[in-house]
Amino acid sequence: MNYEAKTFNLPENITGLSQKQIDVHLALYKGYVTHVNLLLEQLDKLESENDLSYAKMEVRRRLGFEFNGMRLHEYYFEQLEDGTKEMPEKLKSFLQEHFGGSEKFFEKIKEVALTRGIGWTILHKDPKTGRYLISWVSDHELGMLSGTEIIFALDMWEHAFMVDYTPAEKGDYVNAYLKAVNWEVVANRL
Repeated sequence: MNYEAKTFNLPENITGLSQKQIDVHLALYKGYVTHVNLLLEQLDKLESENDLSYAKMEVRRRLGFEFNGMRLHEYYFEQLEDGTKEMPEKLKSFLQEHFGGSEKFFEKIKEVALTRGIGWTILHKDPKTGRYLISWVSDHELGMLSGTEIIFALDMWEHAFMVDYTPAEKGDYVNAYLKAVNWEVVANRL
């Protein structure tokens, strides 16, 4: 079974993110889907040949990067889908209870997002404890909190903003993205 790139119901004009930026980013996402399928084909072939080589180990290692790249981008783009930008009461109440309100949540997201380097800012839920954690995930797979559910994902790789913003303007990108989020999608993940 091959994975297929999802289509997203994105608004035509996303304030703070140009159509060119979105198009470049969607093309990159489709590349992750393509590479997941290629790696799975290679792995199937190596498995059928009972290949015990270094190549098989490297294909397995690379699969985590490509797969998580694919999946995290799906969270990211789903959050931009057309809909209300108004935060639902359910989400406001959640943010008040767990972070002291939406402003404090945004401050924490920005603090983590402006970590030096490439990666992701993720709001996770640990289903074993019910605790919500905001973390930095390097690459796509390094630092991922195992067993957690992803509630919110913010791409902080340069490809997510470099068409519209310089590295020194990362904070402006974060602000623009947070204003463009369809918070109903995030609330439904709770």
